[in-house]
Amino acid sequence: MPAPKRKLIRDPVHDLIVFDLGSPRDVLLLRLIDCAEFQRLRRIRQLGMAYLVFPGGEHSRFCHSIGVMHLTRRMLELLGRDLQVPELAAVAVECAALLHDLGHGPFSHVIERFLHDNHEAWTRRIILSPETEVNACLRDFDPALPGMVADALAGKLTPAWLNLLIGSQLDADRFDYLTRDSLMTGVKYGVFDLERLLLMLRVDDEGRRVYVEAKGLLPVEKYLQSRYHMYRQVYFHKTVTAGESMLTAMLRRARDLAREGTCPGIARESGPARLIAFDEEATVADFLAFDDVVMQGWLAQWAECRDDVLKDLAGRLRTRHLFKTMEVENFDEQDMMVRMRVEEARDVVRAAGLDPEYYLLFVESEDTPYHPYNPRTEGAGTTIWTENPNIAGELCDVKDVSPTIRVFTESPYSIWRAVFPGTSGGKDLRDSVGKALQG
Repeated sequence: MPAPKRKLIRDPVHDLIVFDLGSPRDVLLLRLIDCAEFQRLRRIRQLGMAYLVFPGGEHSRFCHSIGVMHLTRRMLELLGRDLQVPELAAVAVECAALLHDLGHGPFSHVIERFLHDNHEAWTRRIILSPETEVNACLRDFDPALPGMVADALAGKLTPAWLNLLIGSQLDADRFDYLTRDSLMTGVKYGVFDLERLLLMLRVDDEGRRVYVEAKGLLPVEKYLQSRYHMYRQVYFHKTVTAGESMLTAMLRRARDLAREGTCPGIARESGPARLIAFDEEATVADFLAFDDVVMQGWLAQWAECRDDVLKDLAGRLRTRHLFKTMEVENFDEQDMMVRMRVEEARDVVRAAGLDPEYYLLFVESEDTPYHPYNPRTEGAGTTIWTENPNIAGELCDVKDVSPTIRVFTESPYSIWRAVFPGTSGGKDLRDSVGKALQG
């Protein structure tokens, strides 16, 4: 009997990811991977500017997305074993897992403030656009599939628990990026017991909630600890913050020059330029033409341009001549005394011959390690459920049975940093800016 035909992808996190070429679902997933819109993710760094700090952090949204799809398939297999999962709904959630990051722009989250819509909205636009290869692929499989994939990403798929596999605080997306980013950066804080955690997941009788068995509480604690440390040590690293702030300042300068018609490489007829520089409705084609390669091309052009500010910022980013950062305590932008101190610091930068609009930046990095849903407050949150050890058959919030996790819900943190050049014209600015900001 001939062996089944298979396609293997070797992944540094999950080892071998196997596709059965006799399965229409797996063939569809492989076709989606080959689509131009998905291949573009090879040209979008997963960690944005973090490569400036962690030399191994060069991995892309492409490999992450395949990893999320793989974990979603495993979760479906484990959780759906004793449940009636509609075939097309299962296909939709696997496709949604694979395609969930199509809407990311260059350098990932940094660029979103210039794109009008967030990456989730762009992802849905790409999937629903009849002009994309991804849409055609999904329609070929079933005409209803593009809409179902978009619904899965919006949390509207039935049965409800399927949405949680790619949109919750215990989802395949977080499982993959924490594990992958930890491995690729060499930061060991992101390690947790993923295999045991997957085996501890269950679906409630109503098919609405995914919960963790009582004996899976320790892996959840470690998972949330890993998330906490990865944000503090990688995603909010001070030098990553400096690079992201400089990139934002550079794009603001480029946008202003482009609107005056004086920015090299930025023309109104250019799709990527329409996204960041002009208040015009950008098309899906405009968005898909924008990736890290385009941004690097702009950096090369701008590092040689006539505008001193744009030239300096682009040149610094290309050569990793980054600004310094300084934590600022009790920073409240509405406080009159804080505003006075900020103005004094701006005067210091201005006296050094620099424009504080681009050379004195203030950035807040904030996170709540675990944010359960609370109907009395605004904002999103998704509870992680577990079996109540005291009441058989009842589910409860993990924070109610774990003092460790309870601390996470009560410990949101916020770090304000001032970002500015360490020196200008041979003069050290750190002491003078620091004294101004500390009053």
